[in-house]
Amino acid sequence: MASWGVAQARADALLDLALADDSAADLTDQVVELARSLLPEAQVAFIEAEQSPLGSDDVLVRDDNGQTLGMLRVESVHLAPDELRFLGRLADVLGASLARGKRNRELARSERRMIEAQRISQVGSYDFEIATNTNIWSDQLYRIYGREPQSFNASYDVFLSMLLPEDRERVMAVHQRAMETLEPFEMEERVVWPDGQVRVLASWGEVVADADGQPERMVGICWDITERRAIEQQLLHDALHDRLTGLPNRTLFTDRLGQAIAGLARTAGAVAVLFLDLDRFKVINDSLGHDVGDAVLVEVAQRLAALMRLGDTVARFGGDEFVVLCQDLSGPVEALHIAERLLDGIRVPILAGGSEVVVSASAGIALGTSDADVAGDLLRDADAAMYRAKNEGRARSALFADDMREQALVRLNTELELRKAIGAGELRLHYQPVVDLASGVVTGVEALLRWQHPERGLVMPGEVIPIAEETGLVVPLGAWVLEHACRQLVRWHETRPDFTMAVNLSGVEIRRPDFVAGVAQILARTAVRPSAVFLEITETVLMRDAPESLAVLEELQGLGVSLSIDDFGTGYSSLSYLKQFPVEVLKIDRSFVDGLGQDAEDLAIVRAIVALADSLGMTTVAEGVETPAQLEVLRQVGCTAVQGYLLGRPAPAGDVPPVVS
Repeated sequence: MASWGVAQARADALLDLALADDSAADLTDQVVELARSLLPEAQVAFIEAEQSPLGSDDVLVRDDNGQTLGMLRVESVHLAPDELRFLGRLADVLGASLARGKRNRELARSERRMIEAQRISQVGSYDFEIATNTNIWSDQLYRIYGREPQSFNASYDVFLSMLLPEDRERVMAVHQRAMETLEPFEMEERVVWPDGQVRVLASWGEVVADADGQPERMVGICWDITERRAIEQQLLHDALHDRLTGLPNRTLFTDRLGQAIAGLARTAGAVAVLFLDLDRFKVINDSLGHDVGDAVLVEVAQRLAALMRLGDTVARFGGDEFVVLCQDLSGPVEALHIAERLLDGIRVPILAGGSEVVVSASAGIALGTSDADVAGDLLRDADAAMYRAKNEGRARSALFADDMREQALVRLNTELELRKAIGAGELRLHYQPVVDLASGVVTGVEALLRWQHPERGLVMPGEVIPIAEETGLVVPLGAWVLEHACRQLVRWHETRPDFTMAVNLSGVEIRRPDFVAGVAQILARTAVRPSAVFLEITETVLMRDAPESLAVLEELQGLGVSLSIDDFGTGYSSLSYLKQFPVEVLKIDRSFVDGLGQDAEDLAIVRAIVALADSLGMTTVAEGVETPAQLEVLRQVGCTAVQGYLLGRPAPAGDVPPVVS
């Protein structure tokens, strides 16, 4: 198409057509020619026009394909009464039409892009005219509110009716403040969809003022954040709750405890922290598997939650530890009653993984009565009281007393120092003689751990082993004891080739999957004769997980070591298992030896153990022999060997005598 700059210049000139008054058709022909001359590339096919003698006429121009290009305008006037002359002006009707069309197309395209952008970004817009209560919503905003686009007039009242009732006053207050201050605003509101869904929306807007500074319009955008808020709430929940049980975790519990303590300034009541630890829970995990252990924890959590008073909190601190916060208590007696109710609820048998499991727990109680109390201190005190309950026999509760705090500190310091002692050369082994009753010869020894503390002196096993078992330190300690005992036995074999060495094993050690492999490595590393090494396992540990214990004993037997059952008679052995255990020695517990010569029942038990051992092809060793009378009775009933203070106290290797007279 020809340049419109040139066409416009030529069209602006007046064209004297000098036509007769009845020559409208000729005029049309000449206009066609004019159009061709001005727009030679338009290929004008025809012009439609209804012309009148006077005035202006618009003629429609189309191309060969019938596509409308625009319009040409012809203007005519009388120049003289007796002569009709037409002055034609070619106005830029076509250019104006094209320009308008271009603007309209660009505007439509812009609107389409904006609509598409809102749909893709899921952001809707609104324009509310305050004076007329007219609210123009974009299509996407209708969708955000769960409605069909442009399906109703979105007045302000209609908008409010779609909000959750609890949010309406707050939203109106935000809008009112914005109109008063003319400041931008942002907020969240909840909208109810026709199907009942409640969606969370975020909005941003501002008020547009007129020339006088008065609010005229409110415009803004809105988008749906329901899913984002749900994710945020889930993340917050996960951060404050235990993943397995769904109970509050340590963080949330500590926060609630802090609030409860602060509230003591306004009330005369007390708060209590109950620290509960399941008794011997590791046995369940090791014997029945972690899936069953998890099922037990979930069941315990549900029971505790069901037994809680309204307003109290139960949390899981991890592992098998649960903590309870009780508020508005009258005093320690009420706290003790609550603790007993919780412990009774836990004791009811649990069906998990096809097995019936009976679980007990020990509880420690710490009471807070002043807002000067500290959350961390109450938790620490309750923990200390829990350990007192365990030491007193488990499955019971204990109220915190001041001396417990000192004991807890001692226990903590002992753990820290013991960790250092393993690598600092502070550990020692003392050996207690095992004497053959028939000959009086020391046939072997039992290795006993001692800790030469740099400040406290010689620390006995009774103070070390319980802490080591609780913290897992018994594993490296046990490995240290076994290796050093084996090395000493190799030295003794240079002069006493038949000498034996008894080493105690912890239940924590034998439940480790790599335990047997570790023993094999120590035997190989020390080059000791395995049959001279007697590994002692208590009857209680063996019978707690009898099938698993049997498998471990058989693996140990495969290494060539000898096996003993320690503290025999204190557990509840099954004879069917006892005859399967590849055990060579039964060690009679000192609690039965104590009464020999005075208590007929102790005598009967010792005689029965000796007879049982003989029938199973085992030998017997009596522990804790301290009097000649005890020694004589043991000789009479046929006990094989003895050990005790009467025959020799634990001593360093160089002080072990070859014969006891």
